[in-house]
Amino acid sequence: MLHIQIIQVGKTKDSYFRQAEQEYVKRLGRYGKITIDTVDNDEKILSRINKDSYVIALVINGKEFSSEDFAEKLRQIERTGHISFLIGGPHGLSANVIDSSDFSLSFSKMTFTHQMIRIILLEQIYRAGTIIEGKKYHY
Repeated sequence: MLHIQIIQVGKTKDSYFRQAEQEYVKRLGRYGKITIDTVDNDEKILSRINKDSYVIALVINGKEFSSEDFAEKLRQIERTGHISFLIGGPHGLSANVIDSSDFSLSFSKMTFTHQMIRIILLEQIYRAGTIIEGKKYHY
């Protein structure tokens, strides 16, 4: 069973973002275990990563994918059994955290709030699951 871990800096303050997170976590339950760990700052991120995890840092200068290519990337790394996504706070992730990651991912060259990118990540993980299973969520 795949375990997806999201480690994020800072709490999700706005209730509408928390509701969206909860909805996607519920939907993602069919694809494996998902946990969201919140830390105060990115110095604490590295201590929260599962040692067997494939680590993906979300950074503006990371590799961009189409939804289909992202699904394929997840399919390739799901053999590890554990994937950790790292999301920085308002100032992003430190170079130390990025350098400790296996892969750097970008959803856009645009800047999003750290609360908003969490929802985008969850939605794209869900979309990837539906693509892998051949479901009709993705057109």
